[in-house]
Amino acid sequence: MFPPSLTLYYSPKACSLASHIALQESGLSYNAVCVDIRKGDNTKSDYLIINPSGSVPALGVGDAIVTESQAILTYIADLSPESELIPCPGTRARARAHEWMNWISSTLHVTYRSIFKPQVYAGEDPHAIAEVRGHANKKLGKMLLEVESRLGHSLYALGSRFSVVDAYLFVFYLWSFDERIGIDLPLRPRFEALAARTWTRTAVRAAVARERAVRAYELPTSLDRVPEAKT
Repeated sequence: MFPPSLTLYYSPKACSLASHIALQESGLSYNAVCVDIRKGDNTKSDYLIINPSGSVPALGVGDAIVTESQAILTYIADLSPESELIPCPGTRARARAHEWMNWISSTLHVTYRSIFKPQVYAGEDPHAIAEVRGHANKKLGKMLLEVESRLGHSLYALGSRFSVVDAYLFVFYLWSFDERIGIDLPLRPRFEALAARTWTRTAVRAAVARERAVRAYELPTSLDRVPEAKT
């Protein structure tokens, strides 16, 4: 069956938002099922049958399950090549997309996670928790400056076109305003412009609206600082 039956398992404002946006952008038909990690839905037996790691996102593809954001984002983009959400295989631009997404998942995401859930790395020792969180707070500023440097002066992460990389980066821009971050972060005008430009897209607003209808979350006012552009 093509396209296959798709079901996205997501949690509001989690990294699964990137996959949620990608599905909206793709024009593919899909179902969205909330697995609210703040309520512990991801630890319940019915979800662990779907994804034994208990993480989101997970994408049901017929009778199969695809996990991990980079794999899901790439798969969605490849299912809808006319949407041009990722460059063609075999191109340097495609490698650049995976370079971005690998770095986001292995470095940027891990830094945020060390602030939000230091127990994952420190166990339950209060001193170790404080050390992990403190180190990650210091590191986060450097990571955001690296995003600034990587973005350069292009409209989007890969150049002039929106891609799944921008959807992925959008999540971490939102996270940079989380109250659990214990330091003042550096100015990030390029990242801010990218996020605001991404926010003008109808598909992005639709995915965020669906999530906020399930569990409301605040959005930074900086998203509205760039005039709305055609998508």
